[in-house]
Amino acid sequence: MDGAHSLLRHPEAVRLPPANLEAEQACLGAILANNKAYDRVADFLRADHFADPVHARIYAAMRARIEAGQLADAVTLRNVFEHSGALDDAGGPAYLAQLLSAMVGIINAGEYGRLIHDCWLRRQIIERAQDAMELAYGTAEPELAAAEIRDRADASFAALAQDGAPGAVQDMATVAGQAANSMAAAIARGGGLAGVSTGLAGLDRMTGGLRGGQLVVVGARASMGKTALGARIAMGAAEAGARVLFVTIEMVAESIVARMMAGRLGYPLNAVLRGLGLDSLGEPRPLTTDSPDLRLVGEEARRMAALPLTWLHHGAPTTAMVRGHARGLQRRGGLDLVVVDYLGLLRPAERVRDGNRVQEIGLVTRELKAMAVDLALPVLALAQLSRAVENREDQRPRLSDLRDSGEIEQHADIVGLLYREHYYLKRAKPARKPREKEEDFLERVHQWQERLRVTEGRAELDIAKQRQGPVGPVRLRFHDVSAWFDDDGRPPPDGD
Repeated sequence: MDGAHSLLRHPEAVRLPPANLEAEQACLGAILANNKAYDRVADFLRADHFADPVHARIYAAMRARIEAGQLADAVTLRNVFEHSGALDDAGGPAYLAQLLSAMVGIINAGEYGRLIHDCWLRRQIIERAQDAMELAYGTAEPELAAAEIRDRADASFAALAQDGAPGAVQDMATVAGQAANSMAAAIARGGGLAGVSTGLAGLDRMTGGLRGGQLVVVGARASMGKTALGARIAMGAAEAGARVLFVTIEMVAESIVARMMAGRLGYPLNAVLRGLGLDSLGEPRPLTTDSPDLRLVGEEARRMAALPLTWLHHGAPTTAMVRGHARGLQRRGGLDLVVVDYLGLLRPAERVRDGNRVQEIGLVTRELKAMAVDLALPVLALAQLSRAVENREDQRPRLSDLRDSGEIEQHADIVGLLYREHYYLKRAKPARKPREKEEDFLERVHQWQERLRVTEGRAELDIAKQRQGPVGPVRLRFHDVSAWFDDDGRPPPDGD
């Protein structure tokens, strides 16, 4: 390592990749002398972390024998390598004896392992930086835009942060203590939320709030209101004090804020978008400069301006771009929740070579889950459900309707499926069947009208999967004119 530091002080010298061969020899010698030394490095040190290929082969052979419950010393390894030629570059199997003489003490094996890992990490940083330079100079893939090069570099370094770091091995006493502390904190909250509030009491009751590390997926068919629900949760969380990043791909942020404003004021969405107010009968009418509606809109705009809600609007964002913005917000002032509208339009950090859509969505989902874990915050991703919903007699969605990839269900901690029966009923007005009696037809129409009346304004978010909680429907109220969700006014069902 001293050699590497001296090169940094003298940039005119020829720079060699960082390596510490003495630490590699000492680490291998310690394990050869006493296989218990392996326990000090087993959770983070891999064969490919060694700079010397011969050392990598020896470590791999030792690891295989030790993890198989066999002895790995100079004698047993000599038998492994004697006729393979794998150690010829170092002088043959006799090199194992030299490694024993390099051993300082098994107690230092962990420190040697960390030095090896540190040098490997430096080499990886150099390699990734060089790759980014090649892309930036246009030597490789000259068609790439600068923003995409930046996103690739960010994703590459983010992946490096997760790979090969010394593991956090914990004993039972530590984990039990953490569990007890969490329980004590829950008692102190008096039944309060463990995570970020969604602003919807029924959903908060079901989930206990959205917690750090969770990937939450809300799936719905087109026109069910998934963007409206995502915006409602984002605003509810922000009103509760959470700092929220809303990633909008399909709609501009201004349109979503208009939905929020219409929902808060109870105005028709199209009236807000066209600058109209309401007359005494609730009908849209043009606003004037002295209109009380204009004052209400201004007050609502000022109230919403104070919410800790940040917008990221981009036509073709990658998960790396979202991660970069989220990490920046976290550094500058903090971040508690990321909402993505929607998952199907988000691209993975790196291109899928064959353009396979299923693989691409699976990769996006894995990367969103990794972001939630790495940044210790919940990520709420809206998702489109497949057309299979509408081809069934019962249009209530199922987990199998998640579009393009089963990996969405696999990686999500919570999956909610949004359903509004009233939407489908309006489009299924009964038609008279051939040879159907008129009274039978009228009865069917009456039943349809009654069901239409009963379901108006009702919506359900079916929690179809939850790793650490119950599953079942959450009742919501949908305001059709303002395209907005609120809590349902009915009392919760038994057992809720």
